Amino acid sequence: MDYEAVDLTPFVNADDDIEAPGVEVWRGKSVLRGLPFVFAERDGETRLLRVEPGASVKVPVEPQAARVRTVTFAHRTRDSVAASFAPVGRENAVYTFVFSDGATVRVPVREGFEVAVCPAEWGHRPSLAVPDQSDSLPDRDHGAFEDTGFRQMEVVEAGRWGVWVGAGGWRYYLWSWINPRPEHDLVRIEIEAREAVAEVGGLCLGFADEHPLQPEPARVVVADAPADYGGDGSDLALEVDRGTAGYTTPLVRQPEAGDPFSAWGDVPGAEVAGVYARVSSTGSGMVRQLAGGQPVAQARWSDLRAQGLTGVAGLRVTELGRNWVRTTIVDDATGEPVPCRVHFSSPDGVPYQPYGHHHHVNSDLGSWHVDVGADVRLGRTTYAYVDGGCEGWLPRGQVRARVTRGFDYQPLDAVVPVGDDTRELTLRVRRLFDPARDRWYSGDTHVHFVSSFGGLKEAAAEGVSVVHLLQSQWGSLFTNIEDFLGRPLTSDDGKTILFTSQENRQHFLGHLSLLGLKQPVTPWCTAGPAEAEMGAGLDATLSDWADRCHAQGGTVVIPHLPQPDGEAATLIATGRADAVESLGVGQDLTYLHYYRYLNAGFRLPIAGGTDKMSSGVPIGLSRTYARLGPDDDFGYDAWCAALRAGRSYMSSGPLLSLSADGASIGDTVHLPGTGGTVAVEATAVSIFPMFRLELVHSGRVIASSESESGARELRISENVTIDKPGWICARVDGGGPEHLTQHRDEWRRAIMAHTSPVYIACGAQEHPADREALEHIRTLIDRARTYVEHRAAISAGADVLHHHGGNHREYLIRPFDQARTAIEHRLLNAHEEA
Repeated sequence: MDYEAVDLTPFVNADDDIEAPGVEVWRGKSVLRGLPFVFAERDGETRLLRVEPGASVKVPVEPQAARVRTVTFAHRTRDSVAASFAPVGRENAVYTFVFSDGATVRVPVREGFEVAVCPAEWGHRPSLAVPDQSDSLPDRDHGAFEDTGFRQMEVVEAGRWGVWVGAGGWRYYLWSWINPRPEHDLVRIEIEAREAVAEVGGLCLGFADEHPLQPEPARVVVADAPADYGGDGSDLALEVDRGTAGYTTPLVRQPEAGDPFSAWGDVPGAEVAGVYARVSSTGSGMVRQLAGGQPVAQARWSDLRAQGLTGVAGLRVTELGRNWVRTTIVDDATGEPVPCRVHFSSPDGVPYQPYGHHHHVNSDLGSWHVDVGADVRLGRTTYAYVDGGCEGWLPRGQVRARVTRGFDYQPLDAVVPVGDDTRELTLRVRRLFDPARDRWYSGDTHVHFVSSFGGLKEAAAEGVSVVHLLQSQWGSLFTNIEDFLGRPLTSDDGKTILFTSQENRQHFLGHLSLLGLKQPVTPWCTAGPAEAEMGAGLDATLSDWADRCHAQGGTVVIPHLPQPDGEAATLIATGRADAVESLGVGQDLTYLHYYRYLNAGFRLPIAGGTDKMSSGVPIGLSRTYARLGPDDDFGYDAWCAALRAGRSYMSSGPLLSLSADGASIGDTVHLPGTGGTVAVEATAVSIFPMFRLELVHSGRVIASSESESGARELRISENVTIDKPGWICARVDGGGPEHLTQHRDEWRRAIMAHTSPVYIACGAQEHPADREALEHIRTLIDRARTYVEHRAAISAGADVLHHHGGNHREYLIRPFDQARTAIEHRLLNAHEEA
């Protein structure tokens, strides 16, 4: 037996009359911080031993409790003043320990040292005692809305959740006396009150050679999954009785060396090999593994520490030592530190992230609208964004380091040794491609919720040059208001630019990214959930927002084409859209709509954006590459001008090039009226395996280059016969196994890329005019118009004055009539040309 409670029932003389919110009432046999106590009861009331100043009580220690090493008191001081005014160092009581040989040990019990006035006030705990309740974890999955921020702390200081952290919530302090004469029998404890009332609720005798209230600092404990286990790990748990355990987290089978995605997240559905938690315990503490709430294995902490990696009953302490290590990540060619994304882990997959970063973003829960700061999670693995250097604890032994820097650098997946004296590490990453050498600069047109400086840091680490952080409205939630400057924010080295603009949204008509705004275009959202407020009326159209953006010199992008497919056709038909955006998901639907507009004769650049709204996707996982002119210096305006000019492609990995008779992406090849043959060259290179590069002419695949095993470079050289106006694009898309053609972000984006067109003109006919496409676009315009005219809630009376100052209903309908007229004109020209 390690510990034994002393029953004070024969000595109690007062009621335990403290009443305070959130304070636990102990009755009968109880366990406090893993130690057994007996709290006396009489007539349904909890009783205690109260000693008035000047009085004393003698409590005998039974013979079977000989050779006591520690005595732990559940005690407190009562005073007429609040804890914050009690004089620190006052001798509240004296405890005298009497031995069988007549020797005594006298211990003063001082205010602020061994005890303190209860109930406690924040900041006035004693230095040598602890509250009667252990530190704990908030509920991982549930809780009150107002406690959201507290839950993310992943710790509740001793007390009760719902009580302000550290403000109290305990009834007694626990203080342990360490016996200086353990070889002698302890026979009696004398309790004498001196300058305050002394109250003792319970005593616990200890026979283990340890301090019962001083567990070791936490170490990692790994528990193997039970035999034939096929679950996701959520029903497996680790707990300890005389200490604390953090959240239990599943460990999946680690990717083998050479996996091209090993630094880009976990394979979906990877087998759960076990679980781990960071456990702090005294030597006598019992660590238990639970499955479905039932114990399946257990071991004493001292045994686990002694056995180390060999473990006991499927449990093992994997952190046998650790070092505080400073890591520098440098470019292999220049030797200069580079911003990047990193993940460090043990061979089991236990994360050891740099200090200031999360081992698991938001405890592996969702993180919509939760900016957890410079971290991203891909699968079950959380990565940290660093500026080329970081520091923190790393376990001794073999450490797996995974480093990425966008699509230009070879991902690093290396095992590095950490010896007993390792304090510095240097990791080297190698650039494979340099698009900026050919004037191509990447950007993400669609990012939410991160802070502006956090966005700059993440973008630099992902190799993204231009980030558009979009403020917006979500019902009654307004986001990133404080980040709006009306101008770009540039990193110190001038290589990364962030511009906070906005995404304006309407649930039927669609969404619109307004880039480069000098002043907000309001309202950001209109007419109902979940964009605007519940029950809101239609105050603006997307066309109105686009016009006001263009008036400021901004750029208008239709995000996540074609959803919602409301006003997009009207924007494109009237020339109000400068580009359309692909997120790298649902590409077949995107192609269907994008090609329809191109075949209808609209010059429409393509952009790439992530629509990042959580830590489950990195900035730039779907990105835009825009090619600056030969005389343009890199800058925000030049980048947007290149996008509007159509010198762009979108990518979620591959880097593309395309030319037709020497004309580049966004240019026009002029052929005679009868057409001709065009020499087309297309190339794709990638850090990820590619299985198919395709050449698309006016919506039809006319050539491809394929690889069954997945190639890092694909090329097409084709002579294309042209007999009417059209366009040519290059794209990388599909063709291989799912686990090699999809990213590991929360949306499982495709590894894909798609260029804006090279346009083909034949004589005086510069634009294609597919009648079927034009007629479908006209139908889409009519559909949106009927919604505005007959379905939308519109405040159009004299009691409401809108920003435009005219007839509101007519103002809303006007863009749709303009669009219909534009399509009718194109249909007429198509008929005449036919």
